[in-house]
Amino acid sequence: MSTKAAILIALLAGMAGLAPCVAAQGIAGQSFAGSASSGPMEPSGVAGNPVGPAADPAAPEAADSNRFAQGTRAINEGHWAAAVAIFEEVAAQHGEHADGATYWEAYAQNKQGQPSLALKTCADLGHKFPGSGWIHECGALEIEIRARSGKPIAPRPGDDDDLKLLALNALMLKDEPRALAEIQQILNGEASEHLKKEAMFILGQHYSNATYAQIVRLSYVEGDVRIERGQSNENANGDDWEKATANLPLETGFSLVTGAGRAEIELEDASTFYLGENSVLLFNDLHTTAGVPFTEVALLTGTASLYVRPYVPGEVFIMRTPTDTFVSRYPNTSYARLGSYTDATTITPLEGGTLHLNGVPKEVLARGRTLRFHEARPLDQTGYDDSASFGAWDKWVASRVAQRTAAISEVMRASGLSAPIPGMAEMKGQGTFFECAPYGTCWEPSGAESAGPADSRDDEAQTAVAQAGATQSPTSGQAPNSNQAQPRQASSGGALELNSLAASFPCLPAALRFRTEKDPKTGKVRIVDLAPASLTIQYDWAVCHAGSWIHRRHHYVWVAGHKRHHLEPVRWVKGGHTVGFVPLHPYDVKDQPPLNRKEKVFAPIVGKGRSEIAIAEVHFEADRPITYLKEPPKEFRDMPMQPLAHVETPHMEVHHFEIGLGNKGEIAKAGIPLSFDHKQQSFTMPTQVVHAGHAVTVNAPVSNRGGNLQSRGGSFAGSSGGGGSHGGGGSTGSGGGGSTGSNTSSSSSSAASSSSSSTSTTSSTASTSVASPSSGSHH
Repeated sequence: MSTKAAILIALLAGMAGLAPCVAAQGIAGQSFAGSASSGPMEPSGVAGNPVGPAADPAAPEAADSNRFAQGTRAINEGHWAAAVAIFEEVAAQHGEHADGATYWEAYAQNKQGQPSLALKTCADLGHKFPGSGWIHECGALEIEIRARSGKPIAPRPGDDDDLKLLALNALMLKDEPRALAEIQQILNGEASEHLKKEAMFILGQHYSNATYAQIVRLSYVEGDVRIERGQSNENANGDDWEKATANLPLETGFSLVTGAGRAEIELEDASTFYLGENSVLLFNDLHTTAGVPFTEVALLTGTASLYVRPYVPGEVFIMRTPTDTFVSRYPNTSYARLGSYTDATTITPLEGGTLHLNGVPKEVLARGRTLRFHEARPLDQTGYDDSASFGAWDKWVASRVAQRTAAISEVMRASGLSAPIPGMAEMKGQGTFFECAPYGTCWEPSGAESAGPADSRDDEAQTAVAQAGATQSPTSGQAPNSNQAQPRQASSGGALELNSLAASFPCLPAALRFRTEKDPKTGKVRIVDLAPASLTIQYDWAVCHAGSWIHRRHHYVWVAGHKRHHLEPVRWVKGGHTVGFVPLHPYDVKDQPPLNRKEKVFAPIVGKGRSEIAIAEVHFEADRPITYLKEPPKEFRDMPMQPLAHVETPHMEVHHFEIGLGNKGEIAKAGIPLSFDHKQQSFTMPTQVVHAGHAVTVNAPVSNRGGNLQSRGGSFAGSSGGGGSHGGGGSTGSGGGGSTGSNTSSSSSSAASSSSSSTSTTSSTASTSVASPSSGSHH
């Protein structure tokens, strides 16, 4: 990655504004902020000796060199008024340093809070010294000044590529639509390949400030795993519990329960965590804001192993238990096993990371010893060995982690991507990467150019469409015209074969995958057509949630990219009476016509009953108008959940960890029954309360000292969080801290908070901490 790219990442990750001035590459003695420099000057405002291309204050023959050096010291010491006076004097002498002094005079004027005067001084520089290299520096200074004033400038034709990129970045931070339009002009115009590449980088790193559901899935399932998908799923089938399946999307409000089973959950950053047998996990808050993921889950009972690798600045992972809260925040990582009990939380470092707990000898945890905590306090100092109980589980987790890590590394090398994307592990061995300039690296699945025969489900869909009238547009009952959908003939004689479509573009909108209808008598909604569901393939999670698509050799190929897609990577178009969708192109810009509209368009064809559906390939005529639709047609806006098999309510129990039995401790054999209240969307357990002077047993929500563990993305608003906190700062320098440690451990979403006093725990590559239930902060 270029130095400029690194700077743009920092800016797009949340910097309030541009550095005061960024110098151009290729000018002797100047560099981008933070990069290696051949000279002492750092025009970005970092303390240094402001020496420009036309000036060398060390040269004894320069009559004004001493005065220029005095101005240099004034700049480095922040004496702006003195610097202005000195450089104004040097510039007036019209000597060897006059042009450089004029720039630094403007620089100091801006630092004094006189941006208008600084712009005037820069204009004078251009008039008096038209060939000076310092004009470039004034150009960068102007970009910064105008961006800070709320009036960013667009790239100017006369500017070099570096200034254009600075202007684009500033414009993106202040005026997104205008910046996106400028980027599209660069990508579609005659700009240099360097400028196009860096403009693509800005586009790829850009996220709006909108909040979306985080990209999370159940990536692996083994044995008895059941899911409750919340009230949002009630209208789909009216059932509470369903059989969980691999590749199932997970959302805020879902609950996952294992019996004799285990599960792997993959987050948007490709981190994973693992749910052991007889465990209950709640997904309280899964969202992404401005491209920064936030995860809060609650482990009510059982075992979870974390392999969390956040790489987005500001990213936070939180796991709550009835007594404590575990937090992992960027840039720290976590590889540990957690156990959840009603009266304790256990933490065990897994191979590859050694925890460091204040007050606990390092050698205890270096050997993989398990520590128990209750409200942030360790219950013993030596830990204990529970490998007899969890050795097989730890070995299984290690195997899954190793397999995924190897697969992701292989795909990253082949794709040229510098960080993992969700679903990347499943791409291994499924296709071929190749160069596709100017877009970068492309990929297509094995056998993409020769689709297999349609299955029986395809035949049924084609027959239904043929009976319904395959040329009828979903938005018009008029007679077809030259732009209307004409299904490509499959081997069985009908609409496009689904296997062929999957090879070209597997990312069908959910409204096309699962067709529903409402019973007019009962009002219940049921799934009536699953034909396109067969498009679910091994690699689709990755290519449908990141990157983009171009048309090549009669089919679409995937362009590798980091940019996540929280909405379906399609754009809807209309030609004549035909409505269809096209894959997202790498050069597409928001609110502008999609570029793939000129290639192959996929047009849904709905039968008379509005339940059966097929897909046709359409090529709109070049001389006919094509309309870009800002949202899907009305009949394709509903997105029902993937249908799952109904199962019985699972048997669930919580357990005490008998903390009074010495260092080894024992888990109470008798479990406490856990119940699920569908209407309240909460888990309850028998709890004794005092009423009118008498002890009464009631069913109450499972909670820690901070409140209900089932925050569901909202109920923690304004509360102080709960339990002790494990996570946060660490050896990499995250700040903050509390009364007993040096690492920050407070964290919360917009609707959830955790505490801030901390006792730090750090691994060689990871960092966690234990905190008391005090105050919290909003994410």
